[in-house]
Amino acid sequence: MVRKKGIDVSYWNGWLTEKQYKKIKKSNIEFVIARSGGYRGTMVDSTFDNNYRQSKAAGLDFGAYYYSTAVNTRQAKLEARHAVRLCRGKKLQYPIWMDVEDAATQGRLSKTALTRVIKAFVKEVKRLGYPCGVYASYYWLTEKIGSLSGIDVWVAQYNSHTNYRKPAMWQFSSGGKFSGVPGTFDLDWSYKDYTGDSGSEEPPEKKEPYPGPLSLPFRGYFKRGDKGRKVRELQRFLNWCGRDLKVDGVYGDKTIAAVKWFERRNGLYVDGLFGRACLKKAKAMKK
Repeated sequence: MVRKKGIDVSYWNGWLTEKQYKKIKKSNIEFVIARSGGYRGTMVDSTFDNNYRQSKAAGLDFGAYYYSTAVNTRQAKLEARHAVRLCRGKKLQYPIWMDVEDAATQGRLSKTALTRVIKAFVKEVKRLGYPCGVYASYYWLTEKIGSLSGIDVWVAQYNSHTNYRKPAMWQFSSGGKFSGVPGTFDLDWSYKDYTGDSGSEEPPEKKEPYPGPLSLPFRGYFKRGDKGRKVRELQRFLNWCGRDLKVDGVYGDKTIAAVKWFERRNGLYVDGLFGRACLKKAKAMKK
């Protein structure tokens, strides 16, 4: 049976260096799973790219996890696309994991609803060409989530053994320490050989432009209070980019906030008024 020891990291572990990762590797650590982002696309872990560069430079295998707060299948698919975008350009040996543990959102769903959300996320990541699995505590896996047949499971259970039957990975401690590296780390065992083709490149990225209609009102830009079909078109486009708007045809606070996000992301003047410069960027976008 394959058994490899690893760690999972996030912003809370700080800005780790190649030298520190080499010290970690000396303790028989073979892989790193780093948080990429989460919260329905509103958060990117600021240390994700650094963790990738430094751990790879130290000779460690790499995977990613995404902190999910999706409460329906549409949100799950949007999160999955965001999770994949964050991993583009990186060579992963381990899957993209969906982190399911948020009590305030997913913790309120029924077992059936949450299982449906998980399956939608995993299916979408796989459709985009990446392996995917689910991270959750033993309690959530047995009490709050239904059957995950065919889906790799990474179980969290801090004990001398796990009661979960045949997990792909097991997070067994949150108290890992390494000489010369400050702080404590989550420790994991991997029981599946994800690195059999570790020399392969990432899946080819097939980029396509936004498929739907998108146009401006007669004045040449949208402003607060605008309503109607063209606003709905814009809201659908922003959701395609990774937002999570209700398509109600009203240019209100949430739509303006999403437009400002689009403007910042594309180096445009941030005023919340989607105009000709925004439209030009939107027409040139592919993903």
